[in-house]
Amino acid sequence: MNATFPSLRRSIAAMFVLCLGTFSIFTSSAHAEDEVGVTSSNVNTKSNIGQPSATNTTRDANGNIVQYGSDAITYQSPSKVTGKTAAELQAIGRALYMENCASCHGLKADGVLAKGNPEAYPSLLGLGPAVIDFWISSGRMPAADPTVIQAARKPSRLSRAQSLAISAWVSSLGDGYPYIPKVNSKDASLSSGLSLFALNCAACHTITGGGDALALGTYAPSLQNSAITATQIAVAIRSGPGNMPNFGSSLTDQQVADIVKYVKSDIQNPNNIGGAGLGGLGPVAEGFVALALGIGILALAAFWVGDRQ
Repeated sequence: MNATFPSLRRSIAAMFVLCLGTFSIFTSSAHAEDEVGVTSSNVNTKSNIGQPSATNTTRDANGNIVQYGSDAITYQSPSKVTGKTAAELQAIGRALYMENCASCHGLKADGVLAKGNPEAYPSLLGLGPAVIDFWISSGRMPAADPTVIQAARKPSRLSRAQSLAISAWVSSLGDGYPYIPKVNSKDASLSSGLSLFALNCAACHTITGGGDALALGTYAPSLQNSAITATQIAVAIRSGPGNMPNFGSSLTDQQVADIVKYVKSDIQNPNNIGGAGLGGLGPVAEGFVALALGIGILALAAFWVGDRQ
């Protein structure tokens, strides 16, 4: 009887630990499913999708579009953003382009062949000022090494005003969109942004926005860097830089604004109400810690109780 009782206590303790662990995993899984549930009820097919139309544009005295968009996102020309005239901005931009960009993209921004590869130093014509500004303001261009597989984000060599000037000059050579987006995050939906991010972005950037490796030495960059601006996020969604898909026609302005709000708030400034953020690695790291520490400690405590005489 004396030998049987401790064994019985150990068995009961082990069953308790097993049940507790199963319940914890079930609860975590259910919570994760609630967080990433996706709905399409907020899709408004009548919203603008980053292109000007006859009813959403503002033109200058010469008939040039200086602003267009919707209540969610307003797209502005570089001259509208900087307050300089188009001619003044283009003159500054041309000089800066010749100094920093022409050796790779050509004197007319129409690209330069490299060993027969037409995409080695691509044409910039028709890309739109926001795309040019994105690559320069994120520090990816001018590239220190044009031969790398994927240009990495780094501090920009040029100021924002210089970036906008170059984008204004390049855009003057051939019309292109989008213009520089100004996102109205105040009226955006955080819950909708989470759902849209999970559906469209998490497969590459991961659900926590930490980024991940892709094929052939490429990668989806981390979005947890607070230096990534709302404008840059919106431009990336609209233009699809590098290996990123182009969501120019599949997401409305309101949906883009919702995603931007979610990235700028929950991803870049997470509220770790449970305690330590664990590097923002998500349920895998959290589950590992719960199993290794929580369940492990409970198991040791159960065996200690069971082994006492």
